[in-house]
Amino acid sequence: MKNENFQWEQHPKAEAFINDFVQVCCTVNVSIASLQSDLLKHTSTRLFDWVDHIVVKKVKGLQDQLEEIGFELDLVTQSYRVFHHPGAQLPRIMVKDHDEATLGVAVSVESIENYLMVRGIHREIEGSPFSHFRRCCISTEENHSLWVVERRACLSMEPVDEDEGYINKYMLACEKWNTRPRLMQEDDEAMRHTIALVEDIVSLLGKDLAAWIVLEGERKYWQSRNGAGQIQKNRQDRWGMGWANHDHHTFRSSRKHFQELVRIFEMLGFHCRERFYAGEEAGWGAQVMENSNCGLVLFLDVDLDPHEISIDFSHQPLPVLDKLGTIGLWCALHGDSILRAGMHHLEAQFLFEELTSDLLDHGVGMMEPFSNFEYLKQAFTSGEVWTVDSKRIDRLLESGKISTEEAKKFKTYGAVGSHLENLQRRNGYKGFNQKNVSFIIQKTDPRTIQG
Repeated sequence: MKNENFQWEQHPKAEAFINDFVQVCCTVNVSIASLQSDLLKHTSTRLFDWVDHIVVKKVKGLQDQLEEIGFELDLVTQSYRVFHHPGAQLPRIMVKDHDEATLGVAVSVESIENYLMVRGIHREIEGSPFSHFRRCCISTEENHSLWVVERRACLSMEPVDEDEGYINKYMLACEKWNTRPRLMQEDDEAMRHTIALVEDIVSLLGKDLAAWIVLEGERKYWQSRNGAGQIQKNRQDRWGMGWANHDHHTFRSSRKHFQELVRIFEMLGFHCRERFYAGEEAGWGAQVMENSNCGLVLFLDVDLDPHEISIDFSHQPLPVLDKLGTIGLWCALHGDSILRAGMHHLEAQFLFEELTSDLLDHGVGMMEPFSNFEYLKQAFTSGEVWTVDSKRIDRLLESGKISTEEAKKFKTYGAVGSHLENLQRRNGYKGFNQKNVSFIIQKTDPRTIQG
């Protein structure tokens, strides 16, 4: 586990190596160049941020060059080697060891079937439906190909054909998760049911594929409650991409259930990365978690007391506080993210200024950026305001957690719920901005949103 002081580094040479190759592919393969143009114009994204891996040829000294810029050998087969960069958020590199091998770019999509359909393309898909890894070659020009790939909880480079019973188990697990009761008589009961369901799905399909199903379901639920997400998802779906550019998923939790939230994701194969603490004034902290096999990252938010930065708050009980911070109040009004409320926000990778402008054309505003560096830009869309159950408001008023004026405002206007996050990374930077977290947390406090 990385502590709260851990800092990820930038790796501009590693990113440049991949980006230079992608641009070479654009010059020799019209399909790759067209995709790059379509993504910029219609989805406010750059091709680079959809790349799953690149396929390059073996040349003398290449492995030394890759290792010098931080890549490590990850897989060796008879015909190729695969390199990944453990310190950066970058595509993998496949090195083909035969001179006649086809080179090119493999781009991630949520569904190859949808990609082919909306673009009017007929091509063979390698790998069975809903399998761990599928691939489709869209075009090859001058020995440089464009592939679209579909991954589910796997780092394989070879398409997978699953057995006959697989798809039934997969669809059953999806159905179980997506139809689970998020709101029960008591939150304790709902959490117990959720943990038992996770255990059931893990036993059915394994922890990594279960993680993939859970997070895909959480994106769908969040999107059903977020207009900005619906607009941007439609923009990306019209070009067959889906949410394959997701960066991380943010869940808010009450102090009472934070340990259980962490446990759920540990059951799903996530490990704890760095921790965040926003300072005494903000009263908030977060645990970052990652499942590397799935390419999934989480940001788990919770109210914290100042002294609790010194403890492993993800695994130690957090007693109830007299006062609710931003996270606690949000959960008290809407429910924990893993239960009734759904995610606070989904972060995906975009071209920062372009998305800000393009979403404004669709009537979606952007809050003030809370990261504005060359290597990391971040901003929330204007908050989606949700109606709040009056019983929840009354309980908070009776317990003295909110004022009469605040209760009246929540009943009249509702309270801010979820966002889409506009995020842009450069130089392979994998981390988050620790300095301005207090600013954005305070900006999303339901008490600061005026009707």
